Amino acid sequence: MKRLMKYTSLLFALLAMDTKAQEAQATAGPYGVFIQFEKLLHGPQYVIERLLVGSNVATPDWKPVCTTNKPPQTAADLAARLVILTSKNPLYDIPNDSLTALLFARYRTLSSVDSLGTYAFNPQYLEALGLGYLDTDVQQGKRYDYRIRQLKTTGAAVYHNPATVSVPGSKMATTVQSLSYTSTGTVVKIKYYLKKARPDIAGVRVMRASYGQTAFADCPAEWAFRKGQKDSLFLEISDYNARRKMLYSYVVYLKDFLGNESAPSDTITITNLRPQEEIPTILDIHTKSEENYHAIGISWKLASTRNLRAVEIWRSDHFDSGYQLIGTASASDTIYYDQAVEPVRGYYYQIKLNGVYDRSGESVRIAGMLKASRPALIKPSNLSVTEINDTLYFRWQPADYDTHGYYLYNATNESDSLTQYSEVIPASNAELNYKVALSKLAVGAGYKWAVAAINTSYNMGPMSDPVYSEPRYPDRVATPINPEMLYHEGHALLVWEDMKSIDPYIIAYTVERKTGNEKDFKEVYRQAVDDKSRNGYEDVGVKNGEIYSYRVRAVSINGKTSGYSTEASYFKELPAVLPVRGLNVMATNKGVRIAWDAPLDAPEKIVVYRYTEKTVAAKVIGSVTGKQAEFYDKYATPGIGYYYSLVTVDTDNRESEATDPVGVQWP
Repeated sequence: MKRLMKYTSLLFALLAMDTKAQEAQATAGPYGVFIQFEKLLHGPQYVIERLLVGSNVATPDWKPVCTTNKPPQTAADLAARLVILTSKNPLYDIPNDSLTALLFARYRTLSSVDSLGTYAFNPQYLEALGLGYLDTDVQQGKRYDYRIRQLKTTGAAVYHNPATVSVPGSKMATTVQSLSYTSTGTVVKIKYYLKKARPDIAGVRVMRASYGQTAFADCPAEWAFRKGQKDSLFLEISDYNARRKMLYSYVVYLKDFLGNESAPSDTITITNLRPQEEIPTILDIHTKSEENYHAIGISWKLASTRNLRAVEIWRSDHFDSGYQLIGTASASDTIYYDQAVEPVRGYYYQIKLNGVYDRSGESVRIAGMLKASRPALIKPSNLSVTEINDTLYFRWQPADYDTHGYYLYNATNESDSLTQYSEVIPASNAELNYKVALSKLAVGAGYKWAVAAINTSYNMGPMSDPVYSEPRYPDRVATPINPEMLYHEGHALLVWEDMKSIDPYIIAYTVERKTGNEKDFKEVYRQAVDDKSRNGYEDVGVKNGEIYSYRVRAVSINGKTSGYSTEASYFKELPAVLPVRGLNVMATNKGVRIAWDAPLDAPEKIVVYRYTEKTVAAKVIGSVTGKQAEFYDKYATPGIGYYYSLVTVDTDNRESEATDPVGVQWP
């Protein structure tokens, strides 16, 4: 039974140890990741392994981190370990030998780390006691998993995994609140109250900025925690490096043992002065343009005027250097007018307080400027514009001596308001000219131009008399396309695509023609601007039987012409010359009479042919006008077999087919 009870007790102890080991946790910070894997003192050794989360490998690549040491056996061993660990973390301290001996004596009689008080939250002591490990071999911005097992176990290894950690850690959930401060001229002391005291607070970071600076910097101030009543905790800051008569701003951050910081404290501003020599604080300083006085007004606001003799005003043309004293105001004054200034020119000011016991340092620097105050009344004269090589050249005469520069204005319509076209044209340009490339102007638009002067007060004067520039049109004109010939009775109608929908600057067309026996085209038609027949030409001078070729060109508003269109042809055959009808041949006492029906359209003439059976080719025996309808062959020999046929000849000497031959019958 006793043996059973012994094993039962051992089993419960192992279960308890295993339960404690499963409470392992990992905490990250800028100085590394601290893994606490045990709360029981005098425990076994452990092996720690680490895995980089997010690595693209088939199997997890666990890397060994460390194997913990055996628990310390003596106070000297514990002290040595603490000294060695100070190199791992800047927040670790060199141990005190007497305190370490007392801690080790207490450690020997305890079983849980929770009984060690605040040492239970100090990673340096936990690692020295073999209860944790600070892993400094990690990269910022990465995430890690850890697993822990006992060094000597029987059977399969049992791992304990704390939660995944990201490096660095998160901010501390506590901060401080300022309570009071003092300054003696040699040291500045500030007292803070900790809103939520934590045992893992390991340090303080003090940030300081001199008055007028834009950023805080680390301050080598001394700090210490002081315990108050009812478990309250205070932080005291002592800055022995503060210069006398300087104005400083302070911000404090709390840090835990791993370097994680809290949110910043409230900012407090302190003047490091001895009480008897305190000079009033400058609460505010402003500048304002005072056009009525032709001056820049420098105003200020002081915390008080006690022990103040005068206020000095300093000015410079540059922000960083060159400040000179320009005037002094009494202690009761709050504004100073600087009249030795030019309009629209930047100046920089600062003030100094002249006290009974001492003088203050320089105030912050502030810029000031006098607005435009001189009116501009004279306009530029003799503005002219000339176009040369696709560029407009503008010239004018100056306005007056107070001119800073000029602006060129334009508008596309006479009724439109002129708008600024150019940047400022310096008045130092002795020739007072300006050029504008035509390619920068809108196509097809004519412009109205004017020049106005701006004076040294940056007031704009009246505009000059306007000038005008001719519109710019495209260099190329759209070529007419798809010319087509339409046949009409007695004339030719040429049509083509109206190119104005493509090129709105086309105002007319020209048509050229050549006949079949001509070598060159000749212009036969030039369209008027107001011609309603925009894309057609009717040629009434064509003749049948002649071949005509046509081509078209477009004319732009600036007189430029397009290329030639493709050619279109016109040809109409002449009507056939018809032979006469009703040919009749008979013998008379006057000879052989050849008669026929008179044609409706009288031809030029009718030619009479005669031949016999022995004649190879017909012979012309005479002709008559187209209006006649008979012919007498007076030279025919009676009794011979004659045959007659007629050929009609038109006015253009075209001949008809010969009629069928008709023979004569002698009585």
